[in-house]
Amino acid sequence: MCVTPAKAALPPFAGLADIPIVQTSICETTAGINAYSGYVTLPKSLLPDAQGWRDDQAAHLFFWYFGKAYGKLAHSDYHRTRVTGGVEARNDPENAPTSLYLGGGPGTSSFDGMSNFPCFINADSNSTTLNQHSWNNHVNMLYVDQPVLTGFSYVTLQHVTLNFVTNEVTPVVAGVDVPELNVTVRQATLDSGNSATVPNNTMTAMRTLWAFSQVWFNEFPERRTSSSEISLWTVSYGGFYGPSFFEYVQLQNDLIEDHRAPALANATVLELATLGLADACIDARAMALGYPTFSHNNTYGLEVYPLEIYEDVVANITNSESGCYALIDQCRALAEEADASSFGINPTVNAACGAATQLCYFDLQGAYSKATDRSTYDVTLSNITAYPRPYQSAFYNQRWVQEELGVPLNFSLLSHITSVAFFQLGDPMRRSVHSLERVLDNGINVALMYGDRDYQCNWYGGERISVSLDFLSSQAFRNAGYAPIITNATYQGGLVREHGNLSFSRIFQAGHGAAGYQPETMSRLFDRAMFRRDMATGEVELATNEDYTTEGPRIVYDVLSELPDPQENVCFLHQAPTTCTREQLAALVDGSAVVRDFIVIEPRGVLASGLDSSNPPSEAGNGSYGERASGETESVGAAAGGTIRTTTAALALVIVIMVMQAFF
Repeated sequence: MCVTPAKAALPPFAGLADIPIVQTSICETTAGINAYSGYVTLPKSLLPDAQGWRDDQAAHLFFWYFGKAYGKLAHSDYHRTRVTGGVEARNDPENAPTSLYLGGGPGTSSFDGMSNFPCFINADSNSTTLNQHSWNNHVNMLYVDQPVLTGFSYVTLQHVTLNFVTNEVTPVVAGVDVPELNVTVRQATLDSGNSATVPNNTMTAMRTLWAFSQVWFNEFPERRTSSSEISLWTVSYGGFYGPSFFEYVQLQNDLIEDHRAPALANATVLELATLGLADACIDARAMALGYPTFSHNNTYGLEVYPLEIYEDVVANITNSESGCYALIDQCRALAEEADASSFGINPTVNAACGAATQLCYFDLQGAYSKATDRSTYDVTLSNITAYPRPYQSAFYNQRWVQEELGVPLNFSLLSHITSVAFFQLGDPMRRSVHSLERVLDNGINVALMYGDRDYQCNWYGGERISVSLDFLSSQAFRNAGYAPIITNATYQGGLVREHGNLSFSRIFQAGHGAAGYQPETMSRLFDRAMFRRDMATGEVELATNEDYTTEGPRIVYDVLSELPDPQENVCFLHQAPTTCTREQLAALVDGSAVVRDFIVIEPRGVLASGLDSSNPPSEAGNGSYGERASGETESVGAAAGGTIRTTTAALALVIVIMVMQAFF
């Protein structure tokens, strides 16, 4: 429903006009807790990275805030900035701190299944179940789809047809016939993907997020809490986002406090508290040796590739002239000299950093995928088995869901065009641990957490990051031992090293997106970090015990875990290229597949019991399939994601797909 709140005091960016709030009961069903979704619209004039945009273009950043209905939602004539929308804490929201949550990717939605979201999306992709371990139990949560083009965020919309098997997007042009609609080819409304508006680096995204934060935290009156603390939790590629955002906010805070000109007039100080990085890639150089280590000798007893490949990868990382370290050093030196503000417009810097990305990520990290059909996100699963299950891809494309959220476009879990742009620019090679070191030296509480089944941003590399950091308490942190993480009276969820304002946690039996695997453990760690209690037990108040240090062994590589039972892949229509077998993809194309609730149930999936031998990857892109049988199917409608009944004719497709291993 739409709510027009009562009048509020005029904040720094406010105007006079009212804007309705979209209030929804989707997901959060706790009595007395309201959720608000909406957009902050940032015009070109507020975005220093938007110089190539048309004057009439703006960034529409989608958010979902879980809060109570107070006050008046202001509409600002200031630079034509507007705010609509808002999950608040289930317990004492009026005094609870606020945390943002960002998805990774780059270009992955914040509704990614990798956080302790207020609800679980059920297997029918059409209903939800309340999550008792949600992060908004004690903290007001603000989920933001960023950078722009991610999830429900956009610049300019266009109607398209989308092929789920090939990921091909075809604009709908007046007078031009659209492809035949069927179960795999559907109508949608998406961002136009204009190259001028596609974000291509972390700092572009973070400068935009800072502008969003200034508008939202000053103008959105539904955030009514006595706590001025703002925290940020993020995953995966967010390991680059989080430190960069906090460092940029601190820079702007200093400018404001010194009465110098910040990047945005009327900006206010944002009080930073906690930075949580889960399964995070933070510094490609510092984490590089973690990849061959994990592949050759991990705690699950899986030798993904043999000693000779391990030695070859290590040599290609450390070679002083042409290795990964050397290329990253060259990239960073050039960037510091010619693109220190990271606008990504220097071709020499872009070429050097792109070359480093090719070697360090696609070639050296790619040695894993060449050697095995195991998932990079979970070494115990096949590379077509997705976990947590991506039910959200279909759920957020249900028409009733989109109408409740008030969004004008279809949902994309990953913006492929954004991901490609970041990697082509070599963005991950430019980010270093120095940003995180400066955040720590400013007294920010930092929590690092890694699932020990994840290769993509693995805990070996994460641990190397933690002990390589140079900050005020670094030596005391390195001297600390590992203590068990007490999840409840009967379960220990992992191991943690902690001293001062830094903790590093290894989460047992969790892959990429640890919260999706171990929601109770991650909920405990979240609350302990947010309220400054020790990560091991939650019983020690760190504000009054500044010398607290975990005790135990300093090395825990010998703490081994048992392999879980093998799982059958689930072929999701909306994620077909990366979750379906060759047989399932062929059946989708020729019309013989049986699809129920957006999942292929015939042909059945493959049980991942013969990894590395009997179940090769689907290799989407190698198949050439015949005609598709005719049949009646449903299609996602344009704009609100409605359904259209269509009858399919024979359709021949040659599948040519290039699947980029984005971080998520």
